[in-house]
Amino acid sequence: MLEMAVVGAPEYFKRHGVPATPADLAEHDCVAYRHTSSGAVYRWEFNSPGPNGHAFEVEPQGTLITNDDESMTRAALQGAGLIHHFEIAVRRQLSDGSLVRVLQPWCKPFAGFYLYIPSRDRMPPKVRAFTDFLVEKRSLLEAGGKLGKDVPVKAGSRRRQG
Repeated sequence: MLEMAVVGAPEYFKRHGVPATPADLAEHDCVAYRHTSSGAVYRWEFNSPGPNGHAFEVEPQGTLITNDDESMTRAALQGAGLIHHFEIAVRRQLSDGSLVRVLQPWCKPFAGFYLYIPSRDRMPPKVRAFTDFLVEKRSLLEAGGKLGKDVPVKAGSRRRQG
């Protein structure tokens, strides 16, 4: 299962402090993601910690809205605000310390992507090859691995549901 993460630059946290709960995000600059399909701003999804935790959403507060993952990550790296992103997309920056993860106990796992195929009977060979590839690589991605040299994974390679 992919993990979601709230991250920001160390310089941002020096200036604005570290949020202790998702409610604290109302006092922070959050870089929002706008869905290209609907135009809606993605609401950040969280779970309360603990065995009886409940799911809830927070509307990101801030002045910067983008529909591009790389721009969103660059904004966070430059200290413009916090972002809510796939952990795997910012893993390198977390490892090198250029981004810091916060609110980890609250972050909701990402259930995954969905691929709708109207008919398996008439599936084009390219679609079959793509679905076979996804099934083969799913467990590797879920374990946090890399797809390989021929298939780079970068921040702009995913789309959010909505």
